[in-house]
Amino acid sequence: MQTAIHRKTIQNSITLRGIGVHSGKVVTLRLHPAEANTGLIFYLYKGTQKIRIPVTLDHVVDTSNATTIGDGGSNRVQTIEHLLAAVHTLGITDCIFEIDSVEVPIMDGSSLPFWEGIRSAGIRVLDETVEPITITNPIWVVDGDKYLVMLPSDELKVTYSIDFNHPLLRGQSYTTTLDESILGSDILPARTFGFLKDVEALQARGLAMGGSLDNAVVLTDDGYLNDHLRYDNECVRHKILDLIGDLAVMGRPFRGHLIASKAGHALDISLAKCIMSQVTGNELTQYKSKRIPLFSKKEAAR
Repeated sequence: MQTAIHRKTIQNSITLRGIGVHSGKVVTLRLHPAEANTGLIFYLYKGTQKIRIPVTLDHVVDTSNATTIGDGGSNRVQTIEHLLAAVHTLGITDCIFEIDSVEVPIMDGSSLPFWEGIRSAGIRVLDETVEPITITNPIWVVDGDKYLVMLPSDELKVTYSIDFNHPLLRGQSYTTTLDESILGSDILPARTFGFLKDVEALQARGLAMGGSLDNAVVLTDDGYLNDHLRYDNECVRHKILDLIGDLAVMGRPFRGHLIASKAGHALDISLAKCIMSQVTGNELTQYKSKRIPLFSKKEAAR
């Protein structure tokens, strides 16, 4: 088991505002400090209602197009992964998120505004600690020609490959270690991406009304609609961002070598569930092995 690390929260409350990618309406998101062991919790404001939705795997209710959490009823908050990627990168384990919409604001389509906002709020190290997730055997999930694997490793690193039916996104791959510095400079600024034909179809259905070149990389049939990219391989870097944000729903720091091919939110969350299943089993076994018996087998036989 890896050495426990201190839990963290933010030093001061901050307010972030941006457009909801689907509604096109302004969303207000407030982040507040929290006590140790609070975890990450959303409070969704709907009129006079204040609905509590913890960020846990048990509360993930949808993974189509984005990761969505809910309270088991009709109350949901979607597109949480960009915010959580920044939260994970900065080691925040305890924080309250207050939001007045069912979707986290898209901001510029990346995690950079969240990362910068949290850093500006300051980070407070708490007295309590948390055990990083340690896996002892490879864990994988497969869906047809898509797969996602996590191998044991003392550091966090990733090998990610995408292969879309597009001349610029065939066989794009990226391998890197993922410490806080690299995540902050090479991954978190990568923007979400989509295809122009898909965006037009979504908007015809009243969705993606807030999507624009200000918050997404948009691909035409043979190129980019944007004037420039932040990285030559910005799309695959954003897939890594999504993966880190999705795995952050586990609520604990994690280490391992992630190997992904054409994965997405559904596989990300499936892997997270498999990881937690193995980790919980291992930790229970270790706990049981340390228990002191109240009497010996010889005494029990008398």
